[in-house]
Amino acid sequence: MPQTPIDSLRDGRLLSLAIKDVRNHLRLSAREVAGRMNMGLRAYQHFEAGRNKPNLEYIHRFCEVTKSDLFALLGALMIGSPQFAWRTAENKLMTILMVALGDYNETMGDRILDQDPRTFIIAVEAMFERLKRDADERDEEAKLWLEQGERTLRTKRPKPGR
Repeated sequence: MPQTPIDSLRDGRLLSLAIKDVRNHLRLSAREVAGRMNMGLRAYQHFEAGRNKPNLEYIHRFCEVTKSDLFALLGALMIGSPQFAWRTAENKLMTILMVALGDYNETMGDRILDQDPRTFIIAVEAMFERLKRDADERDEEAKLWLEQGERTLRTKRPKPGR
Protein backbone atom coordinates (compact mmCIF):
# COMPACT_ATOMS: atom_id res chain seq x y z
CA MET A 1 0.00 0.00 0.00
CA PRO A 2 1.61 3.28 -1.06
CA GLN A 3 2.28 5.93 1.53
CA THR A 4 0.17 9.04 1.62
CA PRO A 5 1.98 12.40 1.71
CA ILE A 6 0.95 12.70 5.38
CA ASP A 7 2.58 9.33 6.20
CA SER A 8 5.74 10.40 4.41
CA LEU A 9 5.86 13.69 6.34
CA ARG A 10 5.25 11.83 9.59
CA ASP A 11 8.06 9.37 8.79
CA GLY A 12 10.41 12.23 7.94
CA ARG A 13 9.58 14.00 11.19
CA LEU A 14 9.99 10.83 13.28
CA LEU A 15 13.27 10.00 11.55
CA SER A 16 14.49 13.55 12.14
CA LEU A 17 13.71 13.33 15.86
CA ALA A 18 15.26 9.87 16.16
CA ILE A 19 18.49 10.92 14.43
CA LYS A 20 18.76 14.06 16.50
CA ASP A 21 18.07 12.09 19.70
CA VAL A 22 20.79 9.53 18.88
CA ARG A 23 23.30 12.27 18.05
CA ASN A 24 22.49 14.20 21.24
CA HIS A 25 22.59 11.03 23.34
CA LEU A 26 26.10 10.37 22.03
CA ARG A 27 27.02 14.02 22.71
CA LEU A 28 28.08 14.65 19.13
CA SER A 29 27.63 17.91 17.29
CA ALA A 30 25.99 18.09 13.89
CA ARG A 31 29.35 19.25 12.52
CA GLU A 32 31.11 16.16 13.93
CA VAL A 33 28.57 13.75 12.47
CA ALA A 34 28.53 15.55 9.12
CA GLY A 35 32.33 15.30 8.96
CA ARG A 36 32.29 11.61 9.83
CA MET A 37 29.61 11.01 7.20
CA ASN A 38 31.80 12.86 4.68
CA MET A 39 29.09 15.38 3.87
CA GLY A 40 28.75 19.11 4.21
CA LEU A 41 27.22 20.53 7.35
CA ARG A 42 24.30 22.10 5.47
CA ALA A 43 23.48 18.80 3.71
CA TYR A 44 23.65 16.99 7.06
CA GLN A 45 21.38 19.58 8.66
CA HIS A 46 18.83 19.03 5.88
CA PHE A 47 19.08 15.26 6.41
CA GLU A 48 18.72 15.55 10.18
CA ALA A 49 15.84 18.01 9.88
CA GLY A 50 13.97 15.61 7.60
CA ARG A 51 13.59 18.22 4.87
CA ASN A 52 13.94 15.58 2.17
CA LYS A 53 12.51 12.09 1.81
CA PRO A 54 14.28 9.61 4.11
CA ASN A 55 17.52 8.60 2.38
CA LEU A 56 18.50 5.01 3.17
CA GLU A 57 22.13 5.63 2.18
CA TYR A 58 22.39 8.52 4.64
CA ILE A 59 20.65 6.47 7.33
CA HIS A 60 23.19 3.66 6.85
CA ARG A 61 26.09 6.11 6.98
CA PHE A 62 24.68 7.83 10.06
CA CYS A 63 24.37 4.52 11.90
CA GLU A 64 27.84 3.46 10.82
CA VAL A 65 29.57 6.64 12.03
CA THR A 66 27.59 6.83 15.28
CA LYS A 67 27.86 3.07 15.87
CA SER A 68 24.12 3.03 16.45
CA ASP A 69 21.58 0.38 15.50
CA LEU A 70 20.16 0.80 12.00
CA PHE A 71 17.25 -1.48 12.79
CA ALA A 72 16.45 0.53 15.94
CA LEU A 73 16.32 3.71 13.89
CA LEU A 74 13.95 2.10 11.41
CA GLY A 75 12.02 0.45 14.24
CA ALA A 76 11.57 3.86 15.85
CA LEU A 77 9.67 4.89 12.73
CA MET A 78 7.55 1.76 12.78
CA ILE A 79 6.48 2.12 16.42
CA GLY A 80 6.26 5.91 16.35
CA SER A 81 8.84 6.44 19.10
CA PRO A 82 11.98 8.44 18.23
CA GLN A 83 13.26 7.72 21.75
CA PHE A 84 13.44 4.01 20.91
CA ALA A 85 16.33 4.72 18.53
CA TRP A 86 18.63 6.17 21.21
CA ARG A 87 17.42 3.83 23.94
CA THR A 88 18.61 0.88 21.88
CA ALA A 89 21.40 2.56 19.89
CA GLU A 90 24.18 0.93 21.87
CA ASN A 91 22.70 -2.37 23.07
CA LYS A 92 21.67 -3.32 19.52
CA LEU A 93 18.32 -4.77 20.60
CA MET A 94 16.82 -4.56 17.13
CA THR A 95 19.90 -5.99 15.42
CA ILE A 96 19.80 -8.90 17.87
CA LEU A 97 16.13 -9.47 17.08
CA MET A 98 16.79 -9.31 13.35
CA VAL A 99 19.71 -11.76 13.58
CA ALA A 100 17.55 -14.17 15.60
CA LEU A 101 14.70 -13.73 13.14
CA GLY A 102 17.05 -14.44 10.23
CA ASP A 103 18.29 -17.60 11.97
CA TYR A 104 14.70 -18.66 12.65
CA ASN A 105 13.75 -18.09 9.02
CA GLU A 106 16.78 -20.07 7.83
CA THR A 107 16.04 -22.97 10.17
CA MET A 108 12.28 -23.11 9.67
CA GLY A 109 11.99 -22.27 6.00
CA ASP A 110 8.52 -22.98 4.62
CA ARG A 111 7.40 -24.49 7.94
CA ILE A 112 6.80 -20.89 9.05
CA LEU A 113 3.75 -20.93 6.78
CA ASP A 114 2.08 -23.49 9.03
CA GLN A 115 2.62 -21.62 12.29
CA ASP A 116 -0.31 -19.96 13.98
CA PRO A 117 0.12 -16.22 14.71
CA ARG A 118 -1.00 -16.88 18.29
CA THR A 119 2.15 -18.97 18.76
CA PHE A 120 4.30 -16.00 17.79
CA ILE A 121 2.32 -13.62 19.98
CA ILE A 122 2.63 -15.88 23.03
CA ALA A 123 6.36 -16.43 22.46
CA VAL A 124 7.18 -12.75 21.91
CA GLU A 125 5.05 -11.60 24.86
CA ALA A 126 6.76 -14.19 27.09
CA MET A 127 10.20 -13.04 25.94
CA PHE A 128 9.46 -9.38 26.71
CA GLU A 129 7.83 -10.23 30.05
CA ARG A 130 10.99 -12.13 31.03
CA LEU A 131 13.17 -9.18 29.97
CA LYS A 132 11.04 -6.83 32.10
CA ARG A 133 11.17 -9.21 35.08
CA ASP A 134 14.95 -9.58 34.77
CA ALA A 135 15.39 -5.79 34.62
CA ASP A 136 13.22 -5.34 37.72
CA GLU A 137 15.20 -8.02 39.59
CA ARG A 138 18.53 -6.39 38.64
CA ASP A 139 17.19 -3.02 39.79
CA GLU A 140 16.22 -4.53 43.15
CA GLU A 141 19.59 -6.33 43.46
CA ALA A 142 21.46 -3.09 42.75
CA LYS A 143 19.38 -1.23 45.33
CA LEU A 144 20.06 -3.90 47.99
CA TRP A 145 23.78 -3.94 47.12
CA LEU A 146 24.01 -0.16 47.51
CA GLU A 147 22.10 -0.18 50.82
CA GLN A 148 24.42 -2.90 52.19
CA GLY A 149 27.48 -0.99 51.00
CA GLU A 150 26.29 2.20 52.66
CA ARG A 151 25.71 0.33 55.96
CA THR A 152 29.20 -1.15 55.74
CA LEU A 153 30.77 2.26 55.12
CA ARG A 154 28.89 3.75 58.08
CA THR A 155 30.24 1.06 60.42
CA LYS A 156 33.83 1.72 59.29
CA ARG A 157 33.60 5.50 59.42
CA PRO A 158 35.15 7.15 62.49
CA LYS A 159 32.57 8.49 64.91
CA PRO A 160 32.45 12.28 65.36
CA GLY A 161 34.47 13.57 68.33
CA ARG A 162 36.96 10.71 68.41
